[in-house]
Amino acid sequence: MPSVPGAAYAAGTYRRARGRRSGEAFGAGGRAVKPLAAALTVIAVLPDGKQVELQATIRPPFQAEDGQWIARVQLKPLQKEPLDVRGVDSFHALWLACSLVLKLLSQLAAEGARLESADGSEFPLEAYLAGLTPKS
Repeated sequence: MPSVPGAAYAAGTYRRARGRRSGEAFGAGGRAVKPLAAALTVIAVLPDGKQVELQATIRPPFQAEDGQWIARVQLKPLQKEPLDVRGVDSFHALWLACSLVLKLLSQLAAEGARLESADGSEFPLEAYLAGLTPKS
């Protein structure tokens, strides 16, 4: 798996998930299904030609006992465990979680990976990043 040096700190502070079950729903067969706030699948074609399917998931934010809001984010297979991204409110936590995913994807691209959508077309990373950069 490709490494992403320093990218884990890209979007601010986070803490490793501790297995808290927030907002679970149940699907067919009574199996727990965790709701998603956002999901994204991107194919990374590494410089050596290897293709890696990246699955980003962000769970709905929940409020911690200390008053901060937490959005749980994971980019498989780069992260084995989800990360808890903390914000001052639910919008902030969700924004930081989305920003973290985009920064991780940007780092992969900067290291030479080509990012593709599921249909094989170029993934529009710049369009996603447009919301993160101030307009001149």
